[in-house]
Amino acid sequence: MLHLDPDSVLVQTAAELQTRHLVRDPDDPSRCGACGALLPCPVEAAAALVCRAGGLWLEGDTLVDALEPPTQLLAIVPAPV
Repeated sequence: MLHLDPDSVLVQTAAELQTRHLVRDPDDPSRCGACGALLPCPVEAAAALVCRAGGLWLEGDTLVDALEPPTQLLAIVPAPV
């Protein structure tokens, strides 16, 4: 499983980015308020994967049910050559 330091700049930046993309569009709650994409937006999804590799699961995360158990993060790790 991929593990990242939760205090690293990478994980902290991903958490900030994910937090921005957790805001919903007030006119259409099925869309991201930051970029307008349908939920979960690609930016939130990518940031959530980085956060989870650092052991962070943000409240309001739209991927909670999509990635059980967290070991599915292995899919983003390149296969050994």
